[in-house]
Amino acid sequence: MPKKEKGWRRLYLILMIFIYAVFVPITVIEWLTGNGGFPMTALIVGLALPAMRKNHLNQIREKEG
Repeated sequence: MPKKEKGWRRLYLILMIFIYAVFVPITVIEWLTGNGGFPMTALIVGLALPAMRKNHLNQIREKEG
């Protein structure tokens, strides 16, 4: 595994932990308690991040050869 890919994997892991363990639950709880609007941003980011990660890592692999 190239060093560049390893660094990006670590960054994506940190982002995913933060988004799925902190951001999404907090926004959903706020929405359920009535303190906030529908968590559209959390929903979009939560669904799009795995696809973005996969696509980006595949591009890095193709570039590195």
